[in-house]
Amino acid sequence: MKVKALSRSTADYTRETKSDIQRLPRNVDPALHPLERAREYKRALNAAKVERMLAKPFLASLTGHIDGIYSMAKNPWDLDQ
Repeated sequence: MKVKALSRSTADYTRETKSDIQRLPRNVDPALHPLERAREYKRALNAAKVERMLAKPFLASLTGHIDGIYSMAKNPWDLDQ
């Protein structure tokens, strides 16, 4: 009976310092990951939604609101007035 086993060098997967990134074995064969495109699309869509939610609105789009900027400075040479 033949037994197949994976053999990996421990030097490839050990970190030199604690701040190094941990390397993980990964198979990038698209046949093994059929939902990868859908997953990447969903991530990109969520990132765009979050970016849109956290964006600051333009001042011109605040029509109808009572809060807003009415004057930047009364006296351009003195900021206290």
